[in-house]
Amino acid sequence: MLDRDALVADLNPPQREAVEWGDGPLLIVAGAGSGKTRVITRRIAHLITRGVRPEEILAITFTNKAAGEMRGRVADLVGEGRVLMATFHAFCARVLRIDGALLGLPPGFTIYDRDDQLSLVKDLCGELGVDSQSVTPRALLAAISRLKNDGIEPEEAEGSERSPFDRIAGRVYARYVKALAEAGSVDFDDLLLHTTRLFRDHPQALARYRERFRHVLVDEYQDTNRIQYLIARDIAAGHGNLCATGDPDQSIYRWRGARIQNILDFERDFPGAHIVRLQQNYRSTGHILAAASAVIAHNPGRLMGPLWSELGEGAKVTLLAAEDEEAEADAVVRRVTALRAEGLRLAEMAVFYRTNALSRGLERALRLYNVPYELVGTLEFYERKEVKDLLAYLRVLSNPADAVSFLRIVNTPARGIGKTTLERLRAWAVPLGLGPREAARRCKEAPDLPSKARGALLQLTALLDDLQATLAGPVEDSFRAVVERTDYLSYLRDFGGQEADDRIENVSELEGALAAYVRNTGEPSVAGFLQETALLSDVDHWDETADRLTLMTLHSAKGLEFPAVFMVGLEEGLLPHARALDAEEDIQEERRLCYVGMTRAQRTLMLSYAARRATFGAWMPSQPSRFLDELPAGHVELDDRIARTGLWGRSGGGVGAGARGGPRAGRVGDSGSTYLPDADDYLDTPDQPLPRPGNTVRHAHFGQGVVLSVTGVGRKARITVRFERFGDKQLMAEYAHLEEVF
Repeated sequence: MLDRDALVADLNPPQREAVEWGDGPLLIVAGAGSGKTRVITRRIAHLITRGVRPEEILAITFTNKAAGEMRGRVADLVGEGRVLMATFHAFCARVLRIDGALLGLPPGFTIYDRDDQLSLVKDLCGELGVDSQSVTPRALLAAISRLKNDGIEPEEAEGSERSPFDRIAGRVYARYVKALAEAGSVDFDDLLLHTTRLFRDHPQALARYRERFRHVLVDEYQDTNRIQYLIARDIAAGHGNLCATGDPDQSIYRWRGARIQNILDFERDFPGAHIVRLQQNYRSTGHILAAASAVIAHNPGRLMGPLWSELGEGAKVTLLAAEDEEAEADAVVRRVTALRAEGLRLAEMAVFYRTNALSRGLERALRLYNVPYELVGTLEFYERKEVKDLLAYLRVLSNPADAVSFLRIVNTPARGIGKTTLERLRAWAVPLGLGPREAARRCKEAPDLPSKARGALLQLTALLDDLQATLAGPVEDSFRAVVERTDYLSYLRDFGGQEADDRIENVSELEGALAAYVRNTGEPSVAGFLQETALLSDVDHWDETADRLTLMTLHSAKGLEFPAVFMVGLEEGLLPHARALDAEEDIQEERRLCYVGMTRAQRTLMLSYAARRATFGAWMPSQPSRFLDELPAGHVELDDRIARTGLWGRSGGGVGAGARGGPRAGRVGDSGSTYLPDADDYLDTPDQPLPRPGNTVRHAHFGQGVVLSVTGVGRKARITVRFERFGDKQLMAEYAHLEEVF
């Protein structure tokens, strides 16, 4: 029997209060690194010791990774149980598999990912005569998502008179919803929307879920949108046992519908709610925590006071001002290699940036220094062609009405079924209300089809019928049958060379993922495996066990921690992002994003910006982020290498103009913030004599080389140098700081 006292013996008083609190609404405001996962899992275990049955507990979080970690911790405490822990989308998919028939959904419905949605919208644009060059499918898909999450029905959107784009979006939206229904499919928004409709229109179904789940715990409550809020509220309404955990200072998903007001208004929405604040940080050292706290303190409407830590002051936050993006990347990678030499593993370090575009310069420098790295959030495993092809076959077997998947595999591998054949087949089938697979089955009735194409279509439908029979057996048998009966590996071998080997290896890896799913699932099925892969996020693909440096966006970094963190590109227009500069609410969210990144660091944190970046092929000056102005001088230090070059201001006193005009709010030594140089600081040095072609020069980073050519005059001149170790480099005179070697 689990010792209830042992569950709370190592907790601090607020943590213990949150774990032991009884029934009713409970809000746990958990600051960054305050041990909220420990509190949630201990509370679940504590509920079980009080007599709550495991199957009566529902725990919802925002990533599969977090749900898996939570599941493992609870299992360590109380053993393998029947507590349901899932993301909102996974929970809703589970509900719809059970009760979706009440809404007309087939049990094997397909979950369309982003690529599937785009394919469908492009197809619908052609059907409706919408010029996809002037009105892009991506913009239409974003509009459809907004309409769904705002609760606007297709009929209302279709009658919109707001703008030409809105009218087009309304037309496509209406047809999109119909096409999904015809295909027996849903998108990610539908998983949530259909669940709310189920609870609204079928109260007997809602009553069953209320009866089953007597306690509902929602993690990252600050990032719930309106629909997620309604789902949690509806289930918990029967008994009032809703435990919400979150931190408004870490709400960073407003752009996808998250409502920070959900957590700010918790007491209003749930009268009598008990509130516990977790303010002791167990992750970051003092200087890092103080610097991050000073930044977020500029946001109004906060629920959390200052965080504190017993981990000691540690190292100050390092600030790096680089000449350009290449110098910034080189400096970061040199610092990474230095920490590695001191014994820190690459897996214990990460580089964060606001947008994926900033990874390019970092990747160049990492390759140059032979540092292994992993990008999170780029082309992921489940987005690769061969993986999507085989999953499409499985989806067609699980859901014969899935039009997008059928069209993906209809001529893969090639069967002689071309675009013209499909267009003619579609023109005949649509008026009859036939989906692609049923149209292929009846292709003899369609006019103007070549006999060879008809034969290929009939062979394909016969193959799919045979493969569909394998669904009654083990899941692995269905997968192997698809690979073998389609001769898919031979198709991949035709790519030739290393590409063929890589693609075949991906097929093997997919089979391994399927085997892992079967091992970890009580009742495995093809539909279940497809659902699991469809609901994976960027971070779920990340292999944290490999000793590689992690590169990821700030949004992907949420919920993670590393001993050493590097945040690059802290410039106006990047962080805060250019799209956020016109609205104070958006600036506040960008500040929260900066705070999230800073509080991922445990012992080492470096913040950097570049004085110029290449934009559309031209160098453009940059301005330091306003968030750097908000750093307290006592908790930061300048990068030694930069300090020696004089890039951090004049006379060592940090006197200079503000980055956005006018005097800066604080300087080194002031009680407010630290002085940071702006782009103009790099442009006020007098012209220096230029080296001549053929002269030997030395560069601070690239070393010794020979000048090949000089174009232009003065500080704007471009100097091409052939360096002994790094090859040819083109440098601008004002930034090069070349020393002639005589």
